[in-house]
Amino acid sequence: MQITRLPGRGLVAAVISSIGIRHEGAHGLVSTGFYLDLSRVLRNPADDPALRYRTGLDGDVYAHVLKTPGALTLISRTVVQLRALADEVPVGRLVRLTVACQGGRHRSVAAAETVDRLVWEAWGGAYGVDVEHHHIDRPVLTSSTLV
Repeated sequence: MQITRLPGRGLVAAVISSIGIRHEGAHGLVSTGFYLDLSRVLRNPADDPALRYRTGLDGDVYAHVLKTPGALTLISRTVVQLRALADEVPVGRLVRLTVACQGGRHRSVAAAETVDRLVWEAWGGAYGVDVEHHHIDRPVLTSSTLV
């Protein structure tokens, strides 16, 4: 697992997890909070041989995901929802978002990183935001890979 941390002046207020829903045990990683499944709504960079073995942390994969029609709108709406939930929970309690795609290397990683940055910026760095990429280091899945 890889973790991205955007520190705040206060406590960590949000934890965003990226997962590959086709990996064994992935469903157990879905926790309370919001769940966003990108498996069918964004282009899969793994379909492009030049991007297949890279991750959503790589600039070209990240750009590919965000250029998908509707991606920025979906991400912006998710940021608004996450911030609204955070406004309702007591200070010191975490809000959670799980972002899923098929393999957890491309779409979910890029989207989670974008939500992370936008939420942190909207809070003006007042609170920390962590992103946990659970399956980023797993092998690329093929259509014949079973869970």
